[in-house]
Amino acid sequence: MKNKRQLSGNIAVTLACLIAVFGIVWLITAVTHQESTDVPVENGAARMIVIGKIVLAILFAMLCGILHVILHEAGHLLCGLATGYRMLSFRIFKYTWVHDTHGWHGKKYHVAGTLGQCIMVPTDRITDHNIPYFWYNLGGVLMNLIVAATAGILLCIVETGVVGRVFWLMMACVGVLFAGMNGIPWTMNGVSNDGLTILTLARKPEWRIHFLNIMRIVGEQSNGRRLKDMPQTWFNDQPLTSATDYFMTLNRMIYMSLQEDKGHLEKAREIAEEMMAFDGQLPPIFALEVGAERVMLELMTSNRKEVVDTLWTESLQKYTLTNSPYSPIKLAVLYAVELIHHQDRAQAETYRQTLERNRNAFTMPGEAATALYLIDRQCQMSNVKCQFEANCNCDRYDAP
Repeated sequence: MKNKRQLSGNIAVTLACLIAVFGIVWLITAVTHQESTDVPVENGAARMIVIGKIVLAILFAMLCGILHVILHEAGHLLCGLATGYRMLSFRIFKYTWVHDTHGWHGKKYHVAGTLGQCIMVPTDRITDHNIPYFWYNLGGVLMNLIVAATAGILLCIVETGVVGRVFWLMMACVGVLFAGMNGIPWTMNGVSNDGLTILTLARKPEWRIHFLNIMRIVGEQSNGRRLKDMPQTWFNDQPLTSATDYFMTLNRMIYMSLQEDKGHLEKAREIAEEMMAFDGQLPPIFALEVGAERVMLELMTSNRKEVVDTLWTESLQKYTLTNSPYSPIKLAVLYAVELIHHQDRAQAETYRQTLERNRNAFTMPGEAATALYLIDRQCQMSNVKCQFEANCNCDRYDAP
């Protein structure tokens, strides 16, 4: 059934792309028809002109795509500021600008299924009983639509020549496309888009407090604070009953991370096993995220070789390694695999050194501190000299 849904989705995307290509060709021909017919040309030359316009449209489409990503996140920023939030980070592709207690910092981060992200944190204007979510989440879609409408108007009333017409056409088309991708409720690789987030929070008011707490947690981690040191009322021990509920799944993952940070490794592993039991239902990105930590927790608790061999698939290895430059926990996972499973101390040490060297370069230094604590625990379990600043100091990261 899952493969059939994926096949249907791929067919739908292919058809949509074909329709879009033919639609763009038709629109380019229509909006530039006057310029094309002013000077008589041979059929071969006419075809080259059309091909040239299409190439120009593709180049402008890529440029407009970048512009609309920036504008989309700017829309979230403006609406967030207007409704009581303050900016924490602004990401375009993997390039991120973070504002913490020490000022502005340029960093790199990546989330599969997203082109950009504007993360806001609540100010004192927002309380647990007054949680604005609608305009903040809708801001990006509104910005795309406003810019698309403006481009359409300019296309109709301003004489700009072929190049200008194609640019404004692409600006309008890409804006509508972005608005649809983000406004029509759906998920990309398990990541909820703006429309689905709004719909979920509208239908389930009880999840609004978790939406707010997630932003609080991310804000504190960005300032270097660990989960165990945050107000425990921000965390909710609610077992997963549906893997299709985005906020329920995200909430459970955060609670698992809290147990890791507290050193309750058996409890954290049980939560990971609980989530992984939803085989085939857990969104792909969440399955990979939980799967990686499930491997580390298995190695740090029962350490059953056959279980690790089954869990540590080639796809999970690739995902963990690819995301390790952005996620400190992934480095802790890789360290555990090399140190405990493969017993390769030299390779494990390269991951620890990378984490130690870049701990403040991650977008959430608080998560890096947790990862270093977990590595310390792995050192203790394996009776390995950690060599932190020439000696092992396993209480350095405030282990419980």
